[in-house]
Amino acid sequence: MLDVLVDVDVSTLRDAIQQAYPGEPVQVQAEEGRVLLSGTVSDPRVSEDLVKMAAVFSKEVINSTIPAPPRHERQILLEVKFAEVDRTKLEQFGFNLFSTGTLNTPGSITTQQFSAPTNQSSQLAGTFGQKVGTGSTTSSTGTSTLSTTAATSVAFTVNDLLNIFLFRPDLNLGATIRDLQTKNILEILAEPNLMAISGKPARFLAGGEFPFPVVQGGTNFSAVTIQFRPFGVRLEFTGYITDNNVVRLQVIPEVSTLDFTNSLTISGFTVPAISTRRAETEIELKDGQGFGIAGLLDHRTTVQLNKIPGISDIPVLGQLFRSRSVNRSNQELMVLVTPRIVDPVKAAPPPVVLPKGPVPFLNIPGFDRGLPKGEGAGKTPEKTSPK
Repeated sequence: MLDVLVDVDVSTLRDAIQQAYPGEPVQVQAEEGRVLLSGTVSDPRVSEDLVKMAAVFSKEVINSTIPAPPRHERQILLEVKFAEVDRTKLEQFGFNLFSTGTLNTPGSITTQQFSAPTNQSSQLAGTFGQKVGTGSTTSSTGTSTLSTTAATSVAFTVNDLLNIFLFRPDLNLGATIRDLQTKNILEILAEPNLMAISGKPARFLAGGEFPFPVVQGGTNFSAVTIQFRPFGVRLEFTGYITDNNVVRLQVIPEVSTLDFTNSLTISGFTVPAISTRRAETEIELKDGQGFGIAGLLDHRTTVQLNKIPGISDIPVLGQLFRSRSVNRSNQELMVLVTPRIVDPVKAAPPPVVLPKGPVPFLNIPGFDRGLPKGEGAGKTPEKTSPK
């Protein structure tokens, strides 16, 4: 009597799995008409696909594959500071942020990206304003020139300030910003800290949404629907961490405000305009390095008319009963960004396993090892009689 055993040929199945999932270490075996799958797969969905493929060769499939533990992605922490500088007040105070003491000024050192600062013969005042000693001293090394002039100040712009802090790491930009805040020259609009996985976008909005009427088509265009438009301080960024720990950032900062001076009236609704300052850039930085975006200016002119009703409308004589004032403001937006690489929190070490039973204070066997031979616990040393 002969026993004939017919098994499943899994070579075709093995080749199909290698073509579909070349990076998955899966073992395929056949036993008594059944297909056995074992190994580690990268995703549970891969395991489900393998079972479907094996079901074509056998009605009974034993799946022993194990999903690999999830891999923790590295994250990017983006520290952003939105600041608005009143350039009109800077000119009134006469700041000289380029001076750090007598014969110690950055002078004409610049990145050549912006125009060189111009000197003005005005009295220096404020925390950073300093008078330089009499006389003139000029020293030149290579292509950089260092010069100081008696009783002069430098016209301040945020762009030049960023150049100075780029070449002078000993100057504290954070302290400068805080001091400008106390003088009501600089205002911090927002300081968001956003964290996102490498390759994933992150968004931030500090503001609100205003209703915006939209006229729909119809009879006399009388149908109006309401939509909402966001405004305020917005930030969008997407970061990637390269193999050499360099952060590649795509940053889109934006500051928008409602402008009622340019508003429209639609079907009885007053719709304000939106004044927007937006920048979009892509840059590569190392962990902890920072960069600044400046030059987003906002020039506004406000005319205020005060008058006495009636009598101020009389020709010629009415000018004595009304007054007109013109206020001009010049604001500059500055955005400072610093990325940091954040690794996932490591798993806590396993807890220390304490003994279940009580432990004697004295280790008797260990104590016996230190005694002379023939002596031990519960034994008395033998006495020898003198001969």
